[in-house]
Amino acid sequence: MPLRFRAGRVLLWAGLGFAGILLLLVLVLAFIDWNQLKKPIERIASARFGRTVSIGGKLDVDMGSLTPRITVERLIVGNPPWESTRPMIRLARLEVQLKVLPLLKGDVILPRVALLAPDFYLHRDAAGRANWTLRSTRPTNAPAEPPPRLPVVKDFLIESGHVTLRDEMLHLDVLGTIEAREKASKENPKALRIEAKGTLNKEPFTLRIAGGPLVNLDPDRPYPFDAAIKAGDIRIDAEGSVRKPFDLGRLRFDVRASGGDLADLYYLTQLALPNTPPFKLSAHVERKVSHISVTHIVGTFGRSDVSGELSVDAARKRPTVAGNLVSKKVWLSDLSTALGGKVGASDSLQAKPAPPPSTKGVKESTPHGNLRLFPDARLQVNRVRAMDADVRYRAHAIHAGLLPFKRLAVHVKLDDGVLEAQPFEFEMPQGKLSGTARIDVRGAVPRTVLDVRIKDLQLDQLKGKAPDAKPPLGGTLLARAELKGSGDSVHDVMAGVNGRVYAIVPRGEVRAAFAELTGINVARGLGLLLKGDDERAEIRCGIAQFDVEEGIMRAENVVFDTEDVRITGRGEVRLGPEELDLTIKGEPKKVRVARLRTPVKVGGHLRKPSVGIDAAKAAQQGAIAVALGAVTPLAAVLAFIDPGLAKDENCAALLAPVRATPAQTLTEKR
Repeated sequence: MPLRFRAGRVLLWAGLGFAGILLLLVLVLAFIDWNQLKKPIERIASARFGRTVSIGGKLDVDMGSLTPRITVERLIVGNPPWESTRPMIRLARLEVQLKVLPLLKGDVILPRVALLAPDFYLHRDAAGRANWTLRSTRPTNAPAEPPPRLPVVKDFLIESGHVTLRDEMLHLDVLGTIEAREKASKENPKALRIEAKGTLNKEPFTLRIAGGPLVNLDPDRPYPFDAAIKAGDIRIDAEGSVRKPFDLGRLRFDVRASGGDLADLYYLTQLALPNTPPFKLSAHVERKVSHISVTHIVGTFGRSDVSGELSVDAARKRPTVAGNLVSKKVWLSDLSTALGGKVGASDSLQAKPAPPPSTKGVKESTPHGNLRLFPDARLQVNRVRAMDADVRYRAHAIHAGLLPFKRLAVHVKLDDGVLEAQPFEFEMPQGKLSGTARIDVRGAVPRTVLDVRIKDLQLDQLKGKAPDAKPPLGGTLLARAELKGSGDSVHDVMAGVNGRVYAIVPRGEVRAAFAELTGINVARGLGLLLKGDDERAEIRCGIAQFDVEEGIMRAENVVFDTEDVRITGRGEVRLGPEELDLTIKGEPKKVRVARLRTPVKVGGHLRKPSVGIDAAKAAQQGAIAVALGAVTPLAAVLAFIDPGLAKDENCAALLAPVRATPAQTLTEKR
């Protein structure tokens, strides 16, 4: 017998055998009493899902076609051992149709899924345990679970559905209803309706999702829907579609959002967004499994505009946000809210001077809330730990009151609880303010490190907005501040900060407008001789050195050398209560008859300083000088700010001995 004929017979008999087995299996499945298999099925399902699964009613399987129908009555799915309040799922009736032939290719197609009176209870506790998953949902670097992906469903019907959702991490507590009918009606033009009411972070919360009938669905045709969310003063409206019904990992929608503070969106997005004034935003959002792109961002926060794009990598439990944002014009007060500043605060960091203090001295007091320069709003460390970020922000124009900021650029990085601005830069027409900031929230108390520099700042830029305003000072300012502190607010950090603050004016001048700025003729009170038609005195070199310890800036070396007068200063700035207590005095280099050399007192608060004559000291007419190098050698001060300053002739001249001894300087009674 030929070999080919034998092979054909083998294949024929194998085919007939397989068909016989399949027919026998169909007959067994068709006539079996499925209710006898409920207990084994319950045990298998309970072991598979890690929670009790029970069938309290009938279990029926109709095998009369290639699309068998499975019906389960009174299905109950329990909770993990830590949650015993109520079952996670209760179903009065579940009906599922399944296509058999596509299973041979690995495709699961359900022509019909019907849920009658489903009752869902979803709960996540403060520790991150959720009853819908066996894995912790707390933000970590571990892989995240992908979004739900349901099999292809042709007809999806839900009647009298209820949902209870309690999320202690997001402070969300809502009750909702679900209806998905076969056809829309005049009363219900949207056949799919999901509605929920409750509270989000103790604020009223409502949710509405609406869509067309869930019948005749095509996996290659997107299913459209619209959604509306209200949470306190937050409002979100979206129009979108499920690109491949019902794969919830493939969504796209256009969204519009508004509210009082962008940071409040954390409870809806689980992203640590910055605090802002009232905002309005629109964007296009598209999700592809674990990657979310947010493009065409356009909006405002306060009086500032913003645009750009972001992306979110949700492949890990701690998502990563990256992107670029741009503002055409931004108000400094709008940016200050990110640090805890109050909405509507003045754009200017230079408050109008207070009236001169009385001749009895300066009274110290704790600043009121509206005077506070360093905000006391608390950093939400749990949010900072919940995500990573790499975002660049640029502003092409800045409205900052009297401060002539021109442009801003900052690169924000957040990695495993360490928030950095590396670097930030405020550009001015002449000069810039730049530096780095680092906040480490991995410990019990956040730790902050700042390094801020002022480079080649022309003091002529600092003047009022009036057309005829004149700058009080001229010259170039260079400065550097290196500070370290702990606390969860700007106020707490500054109240206990340590470090140093140095400033140098290699050359410049004092003008008559300085007297107008302070409300008294300080320039003359210090013994300066203002010369020329516009009255000015040249500053050959000026140096201010403050050592900072436990929130107190103490003046160590404060010297301004002019042609005729050497100006010295001492005292301290208390950053916790934001109080000034400084004394400034001028010592003429030549003997002058009837020249009043009275110390000038600078007191009050940082945002509202007061300047006046210390009449109690006027009769003493004592010489005040600062022994340079008593604490930090001047050469080291120059090198700390800019190594090139050590070659400046005028500043180098200050290295010459001064008349007063260190003992006289440090022990002179204020």
